[in-house]
Amino acid sequence: MSLPTRYDRLKPAEVLVLTCLANGKDTVAAASMLRIQPETVMIRLRGVRLKVGAGSRAYVLHRCYTQRLLELPLPAEAPVLFTHEEQRVWTVIATYPTPVGVPGGTTRAAIRALMDKAGAKTEPHLVKLGHQYGLLTGPEPR
Repeated sequence: MSLPTRYDRLKPAEVLVLTCLANGKDTVAAASMLRIQPETVMIRLRGVRLKVGAGSRAYVLHRCYTQRLLELPLPAEAPVLFTHEEQRVWTVIATYPTPVGVPGGTTRAAIRALMDKAGAKTEPHLVKLGHQYGLLTGPEPR
């Protein structure tokens, strides 16, 4: 077991940006909410990617949850039932750096349909909901 270094931990400003993204905000809305420039949101997100790996915002958020860099959202009951295929799409969004075009034929249409059904505003928001509903696993064991 390795101890976290100061480079492994997220800075408070990075946590704020990730929290906004997890709540369905886009870059401009997150910047407005945090009273910073959109470019600053991108810089902070780049810092997070250096710590957890490059990929989509959904992937980065999931990695932060599973690596215990970001507190998991409180559990909630899913408002509807999700099929096995929808759960597979959810997993692909969270665990593949770039979900479109991965083996299994995940498409933008399938992702959009899942977002609509779950009530997610963005893909990172969908990842947060997946963790809330217990459909995505994590964090990794220590």
